[in-house]
Amino acid sequence: MFDLESTTRRLLDTVAPRITLGRGLVGHPTPIPRLTVWTSATATPLTSAVFEPMFYAVVRGTKVLTMGANRFEMSAGSCAASSFGLPYSHQLADATPDAPYVGISLHLDIDRLTRVVLDMPRCEERWTCAVAAGELNGVVGEAFVRLVALLNVPDDIGVLAPHYESELYYRLLQSSMGDTLRQIVQRNDRTRHIKAAADWLGANNSEPVVVSQLAASAGMSVTSFHRHFKAVTGYSPLAFQRHMRLLEARKLLAAGGTNVARVAFEVGYQSPSQFSREYKSIFGSSPITDLRR
Repeated sequence: MFDLESTTRRLLDTVAPRITLGRGLVGHPTPIPRLTVWTSATATPLTSAVFEPMFYAVVRGTKVLTMGANRFEMSAGSCAASSFGLPYSHQLADATPDAPYVGISLHLDIDRLTRVVLDMPRCEERWTCAVAAGELNGVVGEAFVRLVALLNVPDDIGVLAPHYESELYYRLLQSSMGDTLRQIVQRNDRTRHIKAAADWLGANNSEPVVVSQLAASAGMSVTSFHRHFKAVTGYSPLAFQRHMRLLEARKLLAAGGTNVARVAFEVGYQSPSQFSREYKSIFGSSPITDLRR
């Protein structure tokens, strides 16, 4: 059985040809479907993004993830899994040209994960957070090493990658992260309604939110809905939408060709000054600075 140090060393050796010394976190797609290697030769400021359904492992360095009330400090050998898209902030605490940060992500194949769940003995559905952390030790680490090692034999990827990916899902479902991943395919009404509410907030980030209506659609009281939503996502419903709204605003600013006030109104803000304050509190820079950049 692999120990944690052996696992991270083997992963690092495999992805070494893809490590670059650029400033800031850079993703490098690989021939393995949905597998990306992330590197940075410098520490990074707090950055916001959306943690899609994925498995993520830190191979070298330290990455701090914050999702509302949940905070994960991930060092080499740590991993995390998410069952649906969550707004989050991340920061690399230590990365240098001599020891660049290295992480590996695998966006989940929902159909394949569902098939693995259905082939396993039925488990009691538990109420849990939509993101969970663990370590790359034991059989989880072994399965992940086998999948990533296919980068050394690209001719084998087409045949073996689907099998190794299924094995990884199987081991993750057996681990402490299993309850979180099962949320993707659970038929539990409460989990399904919270996910549906989060999906609606993400897709309709410019719309006004009436929490009582969301609670009613989920078949819960406002108090119960608020408590369960925060337990799963780490955010209150309004804070969740605000993060998704500001992420959309940042995309619009990055596209250029507009102004800050117009972006503020487009994503649902009635006050450009409030938009600027909240934008800076999340991203650390003002929207006008990002627009000029």
